[in-house]
Amino acid sequence: MFKTIVRKEILENISSYRFPLFAVICLTLVPLSLYVNHADYGKRLRDYGEQMRLADEAGSSMTMRDLMAGSVAMKGFRRPALLSVFSQGLESAMPRFYEFTQDGVKPGESSSGDESVLSVQGKVDFVFLVQMVLSLIGLLYASDMISGEKETGTLRAMLSNRLPRDTILSGKIAGGYLALWLPFVFSFLLGAFLLLPGSFPFFSGDTPARIVAILLATSLFLLIYYILGMAVSTSSAKSRTSAMAILLVWAFFQLIAPKLSGMIASVIYPVRTETAVSLEKSLLAKSVDTETAKELGRQYDFIFGAGRQGTADDEKTPERKKWDSVRSDIEQSARDRKAREVGRIDETYRQEKRRQQTLAVNISLLSPSAAFARLIADVCGTGEVERTKYGEAVLAYQKALDSELFSKVKRTIMIHPSGGTTMGFMTLPVDFKKLPKFSMTPSSLAEAFKANGNSLVSLVFWLVAPFAVAYVRFLKYDVR
Repeated sequence: MFKTIVRKEILENISSYRFPLFAVICLTLVPLSLYVNHADYGKRLRDYGEQMRLADEAGSSMTMRDLMAGSVAMKGFRRPALLSVFSQGLESAMPRFYEFTQDGVKPGESSSGDESVLSVQGKVDFVFLVQMVLSLIGLLYASDMISGEKETGTLRAMLSNRLPRDTILSGKIAGGYLALWLPFVFSFLLGAFLLLPGSFPFFSGDTPARIVAILLATSLFLLIYYILGMAVSTSSAKSRTSAMAILLVWAFFQLIAPKLSGMIASVIYPVRTETAVSLEKSLLAKSVDTETAKELGRQYDFIFGAGRQGTADDEKTPERKKWDSVRSDIEQSARDRKAREVGRIDETYRQEKRRQQTLAVNISLLSPSAAFARLIADVCGTGEVERTKYGEAVLAYQKALDSELFSKVKRTIMIHPSGGTTMGFMTLPVDFKKLPKFSMTPSSLAEAFKANGNSLVSLVFWLVAPFAVAYVRFLKYDVR
């Protein structure tokens, strides 16, 4: 009997006007979005290759004078994510590169820097289509599964044959969902096929596993919204009421909850802006540099005498040896203090930001749409996991350059008690060709799933809870 109900639902959905409409939408929008975003990925990949080439050419002839003059900069580039074809995520928000200087790290331009306001508002990628279009169609598909059949009298006829209500409900869910799922899968496979002429590396690394994970997660997401529609339908006596309630449910889960979560988190746990943190670090560095310069000036006058200028012959004098030792101690102490205090500010800000983001994510997981988007973005390498690994790679590379390059520059500024200022400058030899290259290990699929434990729990909850509501409501549903 279950198979009969499933077959009935599939045939009724296929013969209705909704099936061809949904099939046309899927077969048009899904392959088109994948094709267009693959072309955009190819453009970004070519830009990345050209930037790497120019950086390598500049680095091959770089000198310490060029670096200190600012005519050439050390940069670390991030390769565009291959699966941004499916989900843009944070891809356009993350900097294309970071610039490394003796004073710290500066983010470069993002890929959204040359786009219009409308395009930045939301890119039409695969995830956007699933969230904003297919989920709504899935809800509307289920809106009259129960209430509509009550109005036509077919539900009463089915129950008059002593069919168990749980069999009817499960059969309707299975049959209706299959009618929704089959056009989606076909459009997904068609979109993947259209990527083949563009030499999309389907079988490189863990790409096949990631694409399968995207397909399974999307199928689960559509099932969740279909069951949500069934829960609404079993709670309504009329299909018109179901349709109105479904629009409200969709608007809350898709538009309100994900956006509202960040606002609520910022009110509950406010965090300073990045500009304020940068200003605090700049003021601290300036304060330490000024104190160090004054102490160096005082020690210089104490050792050599006030107003005395150093000469090359000073290297052979006891005073010069004492001065080199004192200067080295003072400058090392200043560097340690600056690194310690700046590190404390950065760590405090990162902890505050992490707490706020965790709170915002946990609130947003009240929506299955937010959980789905977060999971897919991390699976595609365009989410929070990738941004965190990018930041860790940048900090590690800055430390390496501090040790191998920037520490070779000896710049001494002295503010004498008399008010005068003098500056000494010395550089040690550096082989730029032997400097370490910036590298970043992409996040693995296991890391993506590990970081999205809460998202998976949210999706499972929104799969089980609406089904339980639909089951309980249908057992008591009045078919008269």
